Amino acid sequence: MDSTVKSIQLETAGLGIIFYSPHNAAHIEPGDDYLSVHYTNVPDVRRHVRAGSIVGFCTGTPGTFRLRVQRGKPAMCAEQHEFSLTLPFRCIGGKVCFRDLYDLMDWNVECPEQQTLLLRDGAYKVMVRSNTPPSGVLGDNQLIDFYFQRVDELPDIPHRGSPYLCP
Repeated sequence: MDSTVKSIQLETAGLGIIFYSPHNAAHIEPGDDYLSVHYTNVPDVRRHVRAGSIVGFCTGTPGTFRLRVQRGKPAMCAEQHEFSLTLPFRCIGGKVCFRDLYDLMDWNVECPEQQTLLLRDGAYKVMVRSNTPPSGVLGDNQLIDFYFQRVDELPDIPHRGSPYLCP
């Protein structure tokens, strides 16, 4: 049985992906360069990620990514994937947006509907899993699985630097 809730195709010009609830980005004004001012330094990124607000991770490359969003835990262990990452997330307002990290450079409040997911409000442990695509080139129609597991409290998942999915 397929537990996929939504499949999203995401083209990125940047080296990463962000996901957030619109409520968590409501303080960003249209046209702001939030990336340069508030999301470039490692302490700023860690603060956002630990709060589960604007959660970003590095893909290591721009490209085309196929996001497969699922609920619950992955069926396979993280070790069975080449790349694995666990992140905290807080959903507020019942919606999650998935975007290119570089969207933070010239902010547009509107997130394309095909890049959104409806999700119950609350705290989540998000497991992100991927492998090198068949072409051998990261970002070449690369599949990334997201597993949103609802938890009682936002998990404290320490990251030494900015979260990296792919080296």
